[in-house]
Amino acid sequence: MPRDRVSVALALLLGVGLLLRVYFTLVWRPAITGFSDSGIYFQGAVTSLWSSPGRTAGYSMFLRVLHAISPHLLLVVIVQHALGLLTAVLFFCAVRRCGGPRGLGLAPAAIIALGGDELFIEHAALSEALFIFLLSAMLYCAVRALDGGPGWAAVAGLCAGLGVWDRIASIAMIAVLAIWLTFSAGRPRRRTIVLGLVSLLVALASIGVYVEWRHASSGLNGLTTNGSWALYGRVAPWADCTKFTPPPGTRALCEATPPSRRGYRSTADYIFAGSPADRLLGPAYFISKVPDAMGKLQRWSEAAIIGEPLAYLHAVWLDTKRLVDPNDPSYGTYSANELIGFLLYGPDMHSGKNELVSYWQQKLYPNDPPAHRGDVGPLKRWERLTRMDGVWMAILLALCLAGPWLLRARARAGMVLFAATALVLLFFPILTTGYDFRYTIPAFGPLLAAGALASWGLVVKITRRPAPAPAGG
Repeated sequence: MPRDRVSVALALLLGVGLLLRVYFTLVWRPAITGFSDSGIYFQGAVTSLWSSPGRTAGYSMFLRVLHAISPHLLLVVIVQHALGLLTAVLFFCAVRRCGGPRGLGLAPAAIIALGGDELFIEHAALSEALFIFLLSAMLYCAVRALDGGPGWAAVAGLCAGLGVWDRIASIAMIAVLAIWLTFSAGRPRRRTIVLGLVSLLVALASIGVYVEWRHASSGLNGLTTNGSWALYGRVAPWADCTKFTPPPGTRALCEATPPSRRGYRSTADYIFAGSPADRLLGPAYFISKVPDAMGKLQRWSEAAIIGEPLAYLHAVWLDTKRLVDPNDPSYGTYSANELIGFLLYGPDMHSGKNELVSYWQQKLYPNDPPAHRGDVGPLKRWERLTRMDGVWMAILLALCLAGPWLLRARARAGMVLFAATALVLLFFPILTTGYDFRYTIPAFGPLLAAGALASWGLVVKITRRPAPAPAGG
């Protein structure tokens, strides 16, 4: 594909993406605020950044910065949509620097610029849009580090560290980045070891700044205080205390009767809805007064996994199937359809009311005009049409696994980076928290990037003519 045609195609993707975002803003403004987490982020921006003990405060900081520029929620949405288009460009440029036809970068750019799930998540007051931008910047800088040296590795590490400020689960990205840079030449060399160490040290330093800031401002230690609730939610729906020995002091976390393996009560039921841990330790959104509360949750959850490994693997398998069919039943939480319903219409999926969000939104943005709720039906149909699931997801996952054997040199290294990032983003939540379609959306960009490179390698292998046999005998 000639250079000018690729540039025209990218410009067209961005232009259509801009029109979609303008249309979304005209139809539904100032933002999508049905999801309860929006209220928690608003609360952090109004009161204390550290008011939510179960999550990091990066997105509340982001809201405060934008509030200082203009105290209106619409600005947040506009900035997030702008970051979305910039993310598409960064993915295009990152794939372009991996070799192969320049048009390969249009695949991840398209899912970011045009994908319905990306549009919805950018239009919501949630942390994903900021995280996806930081992720794309990390990947671009990592690829640039192969030629540009430690400076690019440092910026990549900074983006990975700031990603943890935004979402604690993204701590796995620090490991992916450091390991990939170290082995980017196939085996560790002095130069690649330096790149890996630079990215790791900068990322850890940025996390250290966050931890020290949190401690100095609130007296709290660590990134979060209630982090063990996530693993408890992963384990509690299927754990049967008759099949393992609960650690001392944790017997009260057991259900009165063994849980049903057919009902598939979700992880959210155990974190937020009167679970044994809720009765013993208090709500997950407060710091427990019980001594060593999170240690008890952690030890009990680990004992359940060790004592019932097959039950744990079965739960992981059920969630893994939902990557292909998001509506398949499992212990996980929101399917794609349920997520969109919650985003638009609140917890009951139809009224559009969420008292937690409304209360804190009014506190943070008291001078906003009344919300406008138009016909969002075309955008919902577009989201369903562009959703990454079913056969497409299965093909992309297969390409991620096959890619290392289809490519060489720079293209192979880049493909491994994108594939590792996508797989970690998809499976780290499944292993530690449980399935939620919201967690899969950040993986779409790297998944398409890896799939595009692997597809090119597959086509080259299929079409390559075998070398002629040497003449003579």
